[in-house]
Amino acid sequence: MIDSLIALIILIIVLGIVVFVINMLIDLIPMDSRFKSIAKVLLILVAVLILIARALPLIGVGTGHL
Repeated sequence: MIDSLIALIILIIVLGIVVFVINMLIDLIPMDSRFKSIAKVLLILVAVLILIARALPLIGVGTGHL
C-alpha cells in the first residue's frame, strides 16, 4: 500500500512537471488564442484522467475485488 502511494506521489510530481513544460510550449507556439485555450484544457483533462486511472485501483475500484 505504501509503495502504491509513493508511486502515485511520484506520478503526480512527474505529471505536474510534464504538464507545466507542455503548457509553456503551448504558449510559445504562434496560433490563435482559442486554439491555445482548447489545447490547455485538453492537456489538463488528460492529466486528470491519468491521475484518476492510477488512483482508482488504490481505493479498490476497478480491481475486481469487493
